[in-house]
Amino acid sequence: MKIDLVYLSKNKPSFQWPLGDVYIVPMYTDVVLSNTKDILTKSSADWLLFWDANVGMPATELIRELAEKNIDVYHAGLKLGLKGLPHTIDYINPAWIYNKDAGIEIESSSFRLSLRACLIRRSAMESVGGIPGEYWSLDTASLALGYKIIRMGGMLRYHPGLVQHVEERHSLPLRDEWAFARQFFPKKWQIWLLLHKKGFRLNYKCWKATREIKYSSLKPMLHSSQVVVDTVYGDKVSVLAPTLDRYPYLQAELQQLSAQQILPHEVLVTDQTDVAYRQTIDTAAYPLLTIKYYPQNEKGQCIAWNKLIEEASGNYLLFLGDDADNIQPWFIQKLLHTAHYYDADMVASNVIELKQPKREINHYYYMSDTFPITLIRTALVQEAGNMDMFFNKNIRADYDLALRCHEHGALMIFDSSATIDHHRAPSGGLRAHKARVITNSISKNSITKFAEPTSSEIFLVKKHFNALQYKMFIRIKFFDQLMIKGNVLRKLARAIVFLYKWPSIKRRYIQNLAIADTELKQRGSYKY
Repeated sequence: MKIDLVYLSKNKPSFQWPLGDVYIVPMYTDVVLSNTKDILTKSSADWLLFWDANVGMPATELIRELAEKNIDVYHAGLKLGLKGLPHTIDYINPAWIYNKDAGIEIESSSFRLSLRACLIRRSAMESVGGIPGEYWSLDTASLALGYKIIRMGGMLRYHPGLVQHVEERHSLPLRDEWAFARQFFPKKWQIWLLLHKKGFRLNYKCWKATREIKYSSLKPMLHSSQVVVDTVYGDKVSVLAPTLDRYPYLQAELQQLSAQQILPHEVLVTDQTDVAYRQTIDTAAYPLLTIKYYPQNEKGQCIAWNKLIEEASGNYLLFLGDDADNIQPWFIQKLLHTAHYYDADMVASNVIELKQPKREINHYYYMSDTFPITLIRTALVQEAGNMDMFFNKNIRADYDLALRCHEHGALMIFDSSATIDHHRAPSGGLRAHKARVITNSISKNSITKFAEPTSSEIFLVKKHFNALQYKMFIRIKFFDQLMIKGNVLRKLARAIVFLYKWPSIKRRYIQNLAIADTELKQRGSYKY
């Protein structure tokens, strides 16, 4: 394993570097960019360690240890002043899971790398085209590199042990913020940013000054998820399948689980079907499965999930639900392979929504920012606090759990080749509580139906994100209600209906905001 040192200084290092060659590069943005291109051409190393002379000596043994893992980047960006940057994302994708930083003493997933302390796989740097060259400051160039890598399917981890040095949050040149927006977001979002960021004239000037920067549409392409898996893992997987009057779906699931190449350690079922309609599950029909059944008279998704989490004895949980289908025999084995290969805490599967337009599958791994049908370490879920009961009869319980796992440092991988079908059952589940009645998909195809912000969405964003991020989230949510599939007449009709309904929509928003704020105040978590 060869690791070349790119030493950001005008002087030679005062220490010996035993792991590879040493390149001395003065820490000016243009110089770092041009020298890195030359180094990528000349170097035969597996890794490059970018290191600022002012942050102390690199911990050789730690770096050697990290280089043995199947991760593309380890960095110290959060300690080195890049926490919460760039602000551009706060306006465009405010509630994105990777726009939230874990504590600086927690190893976590973060694109906010700093080239002042960064161990990066040389092949990954080459695959993304090197350090983006559109920026004045090295900080913004570093952030752009990290963002490009994460969007192209790279695996990035912040490691607090790389440096002891801690800095206050840096500020980025406004021109660089606009260069970032130009490079990574299409024109409609650039206009959105221009209309919402304070100081229109100065922002407009910077926007025009960066007009030569072209938008890059990125998708995962670094790590193929189409791999042959023949390893038999000894992990115990507890499958969680809460049900509410969906017995035909559940029975199909159990049949398909019986055919798994790695059988579940146990299948746990809560049944919240009304007692008068409750059916007995014939466990004898599935002799290869250990099925544990828990009838529940009180309804609610979090009550159901938490009961199963508490009863599970496996070291992994598979959040399956009761309306999945087409569970291939290799499904659990594939998820376990991904978890072991990346030493991941959570592996999200690729859920195919039935009766929806088919989409092409891009068979590459990437760092997950959702929580669909998911394999996850049992200990992590328990450490994060299980499902939050505020979401018991409303949406976003899964994303809230994902955010809390992320705060605890979880590495979350999306396995696009681990496909599974989802029925979107017309009854049962959250629909029994009149939640998820109007989805984003329904809203986009209807002139009269709107996916308004629920009390649980408001609660989630205010719980995890700051005031600016919340304000932008709500504005985007409402603005999105003007969007509809179809021709100009449909779009115009949609806008007219929205304006007509706005008084009642606003009234419901105020009611939902009050519900969320009341809960936050009772928990002592109210911030704004």
